[in-house]
Amino acid sequence: MNPAPSLLERTRDHSSTGPRSRRRTGSDRPGAPKVRVGVDLVPVVDVAESLERFGARYLERVFTPHEIECCSRADARTRSRAPGYSVESLAARFAAKEATLKVLRPVGWRPDWRSIEVRRTSGGWCEIHLSGRAATLAADAGIDELEVSLTHESMVAVAVVVGRCVGAGGTGGHEPDDPTTQGDA
Repeated sequence: MNPAPSLLERTRDHSSTGPRSRRRTGSDRPGAPKVRVGVDLVPVVDVAESLERFGARYLERVFTPHEIECCSRADARTRSRAPGYSVESLAARFAAKEATLKVLRPVGWRPDWRSIEVRRTSGGWCEIHLSGRAATLAADAGIDELEVSLTHESMVAVAVVVGRCVGAGGTGGHEPDDPTTQGDA
């Protein structure tokens, strides 16, 4: 009896002429928008330690007044390690800032942390708002829309950011037919 093929063996395309090689995904179509995805995971304890060590200086260097206000609403469900703040919510916002940087792909100096803001809408979900150098990086890359998803537990916070790229900047500096961007990844 032969063992079942591995996932890699089942998905590997061994020919360059079969129907699989001719199929195009949505992002392969000429003129289709490209997407960039950034993910980041932050240990909540790291944010708690920074807040404990640096206090208001840390908050004001990394977070906007809106973000600080959103995270200062401690309630019975939040076992905050810093009185007056939901450290888990701060960690989720920090993860979103890092994930956004992965979408923006800055070369050289990074934008100010506060130029990437997680805004809570009246409906309760969050959106990314860019200003300053972060907004310039997005415009240069052809990123016209960002979506964010945040989650946190007592030990870890995670954020996923997806950016839609349109125009010349959306290819990340490479043309779609550039062989250096293609491969067996």
